[in-house]
Parts: sequence; structure tokens; C-alpha cells
Amino acid sequence: MQVHTTGDVEEYAAAAEAFLKADPCARNVLLTIIDIVRAAPGTYSAAPSFWWVTDGVAVVGAANWTPPHNLLVSALPPAAAPELADAAVERAMSLGLRPPGVAGPAESARAVAAAWTALTGDTIDRDRTILLNELGSLVEVPVPPGVRRAGRADDVPLIAGWLQTFSAEIEHPVQANADAIADHMVRSGHMDVWIDDGQIVSMVGFRNAAGVVRIGPVYTPPEHRNHGYARRLTYEVTADALRRPGVHRAMLFTDAANPVSNSIYRQAGYEPRGEHVEIDFAKRTVDPGP
Repeated sequence: MQVHTTGDVEEYAAAAEAFLKADPCARNVLLTIIDIVRAAPGTYSAAPSFWWVTDGVAVVGAANWTPPHNLLVSALPPAAAPELADAAVERAMSLGLRPPGVAGPAESARAVAAAWTALTGDTIDRDRTILLNELGSLVEVPVPPGVRRAGRADDVPLIAGWLQTFSAEIEHPVQANADAIADHMVRSGHMDVWIDDGQIVSMVGFRNAAGVVRIGPVYTPPEHRNHGYARRLTYEVTADALRRPGVHRAMLFTDAANPVSNSIYRQAGYEPRGEHVEIDFAKRTVDPGP
């Protein structure tokens, strides 16, 4: 078994894209990162890194790191976790940065996180269960006041601010490059908003990859919650995506510990189909390096 490393998205795609497309729901984020790096590499705070694992000639695992986000892994053989962690530590040292944690299918992400901590002396601060939800049958939900429309260029400052607030609320790294991310999502047609009484009250992003639309981020500021805006916007974005040629499945991720969001999405027909985790490393006041 061998772990391959590159900073070249095209080399990575040539090696790993077929493997990722073989399970387009569980590996959807890994797939869409390829598209984002190709189209808008400036959305990340440092150069992305990519890995794939081979057993003979077959690809059996993949991973990427797009700072400031977590190291993201696919399902992979347990025996590959130590070597992947070693390659990621080496890359982190070369950049003078550290991923804040590891995310991916539960067993594999935990194996990589354990190998990382053994190599670095880092400790695990939190292990959060994330549900992979896939659409069964789309169910119509009530229509609140207002109307959906596509995000526009003049919405970018508001959307960027909401991306930062949303990241803080769910305890993800706050987007230092939120303006670039918002601008890319709007310009590429992957952000819709709900308008009520002339103002934006909710937003839903989405991405298409390998015939699957992934919904997210979904955000409504506190002062506009409990009106059904996000629920309806999610429904309409999903319905519209499924009418597009080649799109035949829909999915989204939710925090298993958030009963409100899980209930909202289940009302529209999304059902839990698997467990991922987000593992956070404890923050160091002084970083002595690996």
C-alpha cells in the first residue's frame, strides 16, 4: 500500500477522480473541492494539498487539505492511516501551518486523527458526529412569505458576513477569505437566497458533482428564524437541481446533535444514511511544531 502526495489538482484528479465518483455522496466534498480549486484557488488561505492511496494499481483512499479547513479523508484501509498522517504532518511542517482537525467517514477519520496525534503530540478536543443525509422522496413543505432568487453580485458582502457568522456558530474555522468564497458561489450560480419584504432573510448554497447535488451551507440569522425560510429554500433548491440533466440524487450533512436542523430536513424528505465525524485538535497557546 502506498500514499501519493501532490499539490497539483490535475495530477490528483487524474489519479483519484474515478475513485471519488464511485461513491459520490460520501466523497462529495472531496469531489467538489477539485472543481473549486480549478475555478477559484484563491478561496483558500494557503495552497491545497492532495493525497491518494493505492493498493497495487487500485486507488483505495483519498484525502485533501485546503487551509484553513480540516484535513478531509475518504474511507480508506486502516493500514493506510499512519502513512497518510505522516505525509500530512510533513506537508504541514513545510507550510508552517496545521489543520485544525480531521473530517470524513467515522472509522477512517478517527484512525487518521489517532495517527496524527501519535506523531505530533496534539490532543483531540472534540469528536463530533455528522450525519450524511440523502434524499428519499422530496416532500413539499409550507411556503413562507417571500420568494427565492439567485444570489447577485451586490449580495456578496452580506453573504460573506453570513458565512463567517455561520462558521463561528457551528465552531468551524472562521473564513478569512469569505469574500472570495461568497463571490465564487454567486458567480458560479451556487448560492440562492430568500427575500421577504425586500430583504434577504436566508441563504442556501449547493454544489453538483457526479450526478449528486449537495446542499449547504444553509443559514438564517437569528432574527429571521422560525418562519420556515431555510426549509422552503432548501426544498426549492433541491427540486430545481433534480430537474437538471444528469442530477439524480441529493444530499446534505447535519450535526447529529442538532435536532432542529435534522427535523427541518427530514420534513423535506432527507434521511440519515451514514455517519461522518469532525475531529478538532486542541488549540495550543505555543506551537512547538511536530
